[in-house]
Amino acid sequence: MENTGTKEWSKRDEEEPETSTNKRCCSPPFENLSVDELAQQIQSKLDSLNNVSQHVKPDYCIFRIPGKFSDENLAPYRPRYTVIGPLVYYYYFSGHQEEEKQIYVASLNDFIELIEKYLSKIHGFYEKMYYRCWDDSVGRARQDKRAGTQSHSSLLIGMILVDAGFILELLLRAYSEGLRAENDLIFAKSGTIHDLKRDLMLLENQLPFFLLKKMYKRALKCNPHYPSFLHLTCHFFSHYYNQSISIDEVLSPNNPRSSEYRSNLEDPKHFTDLIRTFSATILHDSEAAAEGKVQQQQQGAYLYSAVLLREAGVKFKVSLNTCLFDIEFDENNGELKIPPLKVDESTESFYGNLMVWEQCYYPNDTFICDYIFLIGYLIKSAEDVSILVRKRILINQLGSPIEIVAMFNRLCKYINVGTENRYSSLFMKLNAYNAVPHHSWIVILKLEYFSTPWRGVATIAAIILLVLTMIQTICALISL
Repeated sequence: MENTGTKEWSKRDEEEPETSTNKRCCSPPFENLSVDELAQQIQSKLDSLNNVSQHVKPDYCIFRIPGKFSDENLAPYRPRYTVIGPLVYYYYFSGHQEEEKQIYVASLNDFIELIEKYLSKIHGFYEKMYYRCWDDSVGRARQDKRAGTQSHSSLLIGMILVDAGFILELLLRAYSEGLRAENDLIFAKSGTIHDLKRDLMLLENQLPFFLLKKMYKRALKCNPHYPSFLHLTCHFFSHYYNQSISIDEVLSPNNPRSSEYRSNLEDPKHFTDLIRTFSATILHDSEAAAEGKVQQQQQGAYLYSAVLLREAGVKFKVSLNTCLFDIEFDENNGELKIPPLKVDESTESFYGNLMVWEQCYYPNDTFICDYIFLIGYLIKSAEDVSILVRKRILINQLGSPIEIVAMFNRLCKYINVGTENRYSSLFMKLNAYNAVPHHSWIVILKLEYFSTPWRGVATIAAIILLVLTMIQTICALISL
């Protein structure tokens, strides 16, 4: 089954064949309502609309992963547990995920009108849409890529209704254990919530943030006993937050230092965009940024690997900064300080999706791509990885160093770093330090003759013996 899925995923622009696993339902079953009754209810509401699928100017922010990424290595970009929205292919999922999702949904009929109201805007968010339903008459899934008819709008509303309701209920149950049912379908299974958090940040697996926010507000009707949607979402994805200021402090309206950062959190395009904002530096150093822009035109994009930089006299130090992107180089003592980066089985998926999102929507502000390229430059061999692991800059939970090298090569393969690289100044400083000959001489002396205590003792003993031999020779010549 996995091989079939991989083959079909790579043919993303072709008509997808019908399979017995395409159990993406036309519309969600609710308590006391059959599928047919719900479909009729949605259709009756749609009859009152005038051209709900009218053409609007696209404002794509939910993109398909380009084939050059997914064809070679699709695992980091596809969901493990659940699929969200009309952009993702669903052929490799069986129906039980949809059944569990529908059980999580409760009384969402009131939201149909809200979804209808913003249907044209929702269309404009997606680069491409796919409509699917389960055909009971033949016992298999049926796909239709056509859009614009009222029946397809009904399918889209039903799809969004289930997906949005599932997400809202999931966030609430994650926030409060008291809201979870006994033997909860999600939280009772070990590792499921981890897979869901990963799936909900994938670029193709998104619903518009504004719609979720409006549906949450309508569901709770500003109930003061529940947190805001932003607090709820930040709590769910808090393990991706890596700033020195706590998320509660950032979200506090009484903190003027993070007002700009907070405004970006309040209005993301979707969860992928929100998580990217988590990683953005809260307080920008404008002078350093200006220096980088001036210097970036004066140096190349190349940077030496960790092994070569060490041989040039650069000393790697682990930084205490919580923000991964705060990397500093002290030219006086040759110390390169880098915050620790944990590398595990989810690292490629996390950074891969954020990098594609940056390339698609923020081509002039690719700070995550810039960071991954910097680390990719440093890591060219297993020995480079070993150096950074010994310095506690890399926390290797992935396996062998070769696997880490291969992972960074994949991440950097199709991403182009432009002239606006935020580490341009750092590159120039490191390359200039590397060009000073005596830095490398000192390091070679240390590595060759003082790398271990015993080698150091042997080197000192050899020097002493050499000096004594010279003295003896001089004394012998004088006595003549």
